[in-house]
Formats: sequence, C-alpha cells, structure tokens
Amino acid sequence: MTKRNVVFGCGDIGRRICRLLSEQGTSPSDIRGYVNTQISKLEAAKLGVDCDILDLDKPTLELGACANADLFYTVAPQKEGVQDLRSMRVIDTLKAQAIHPRKVVLISTTGVYGDCNGDWVTEATLAKPQTERGKRRLDSERQWLAWGKTENVDVVILRVPGIYAFSRLPRTRLEKATPVVAEQECGFTNRIHADDLANMCIQAMNKAANGKIYNATDGKPGKISEYLQAAAQALGLRPLPEISMDEAKSQLSVGMLSYLSESRKISNLKIIEELDIQLAYPDFRVGLLN
Repeated sequence: MTKRNVVFGCGDIGRRICRLLSEQGTSPSDIRGYVNTQISKLEAAKLGVDCDILDLDKPTLELGACANADLFYTVAPQKEGVQDLRSMRVIDTLKAQAIHPRKVVLISTTGVYGDCNGDWVTEATLAKPQTERGKRRLDSERQWLAWGKTENVDVVILRVPGIYAFSRLPRTRLEKATPVVAEQECGFTNRIHADDLANMCIQAMNKAANGKIYNATDGKPGKISEYLQAAAQALGLRPLPEISMDEAKSQLSVGMLSYLSESRKISNLKIIEELDIQLAYPDFRVGLLN
C-alpha cells in the first residue's frame, strides 16, 4: 500500500523533505503540502507537490489530506504568548473531523532547555524554557504528545537548534557588517544543516518509536561569532567587527540579545545511534558552502 505524506508548512525545510522523499522513490503525487502563501505553493509546485493554502490563525481548516498520512509538522507557533495557538487549532480540527494521521514528526526547538550555562544537554535534561519562544515550543510538544496518546497516533519530537545552509545565510546582516560579540564572551550555540534536518525528519518518520524525543543537531557546538565570521567569509565579505557583550546591549537587536543570553552544548548521540543518521555536513565550515 502506498504511503501518503503530508508536509505541514512547505517552507525551506518542508520543501527539502519533499525533495528528499522524491529522491528516495516517493511519487510527488503521494506528497501533499499545506502552506500559508501563494509563493510557497508555487515553490512546492516546482517539485511536483500540490499544496493547499491555509491560514492557521483562523478557525476554519480543512485537513482531510492528513487522514492515514505520514504528517511532517514544520510550522512555527505564532510570535507572541506562551501557548502554541496554531498547533491548538490544528489539533482541535483533527479531533472535530475525526482525522487520524498514521504518524506525526514535529519540529520543535532546543530552546526548550533554556540557559544551561554552557553545560552539555541530552534529551534527559529537564526542559526549562526562559523565553516566550521556548515556552511556546514546549507547549506545542505537550499538545501533540497528549493528542497522540488520546487518539492513538504515534508522535515523535525533533528538538532543533539553529538551521543553516548557504541559501539561508543572513546576507543582509552580514553585508551590513553588523558587529558580533567577541568569541571569548559568547556562550555556546548549536546548529544543523537544513539537508541533514530533512533527512532526520524522514528517518524519524521511518524508524522512531512513539513518544521519542531527539536532539536534531550536528553535535558540534560552537560560538555564534565563529559561525557568523565563517558565514561572512563564505560570502566573500570582510571579517565582521567584534564588540563586547556590554556594547552589544546597545547595538544588537532584542532577538539577537535573547539568543546570546543562553548557552548550551547539545548532544546528538541519541539520534545518531538510534536512527542510524549519517550526517552529510558534520562541520558547518563545509555545510556553509552548500
């Protein structure tokens, strides 16, 4: 029996999942997408994937394509609050319409761990998000896991750090030569190449047991300044100016300061071993060019 695949949120990662599924032999006709813009719909169409346009911030949804499908949920919560209202609407609709996917793989964030003072983090580490962004994602995890338990649908969580690829580089920031905090004052950050993340999503769908949570990282934490300097070099730009953390408080955005306020080193041993993951880009210095 042919498996149907639904990619909820056919943005960059969703399209990479679609592309990889096709490369592995899935017919594009067996992949369905949900997007929120006409542009995303047209981009997915280039891969032969048909998409429905949905506004998850409105109450009326039609999710019939999700029935008995492998559901990749890549949608971020709304930008404010501590609950994921978008997941709530999707789950409420699935319940109301008695729709049961075969399995769900949910993209979450390693931000649910909060600040760990640079310590190593595994999936056994207590989730204690300190930002609203992290709290929304933890709420999303709990909603999907609770729904899966009630409806007897397998749910797997991938906790994802900063996603990168050459096409995803922050070109505007780098071209403006926005300063970076000196490496010795930065905490530790983590990352994963977009292609490796797409592969992890598919491997989780194919191999992961119900209720499993995995850190989807490359396992090589580093400093954000090191990454941004390497990104500038990849674009042929001059090295970025470096400033102190005190200077950063008046020069960098609130979002970047929030990012810099947390430090953790994320282990990927569990996902590598349990799902037999072979990373295409174990080092961001190579991945930045791809």
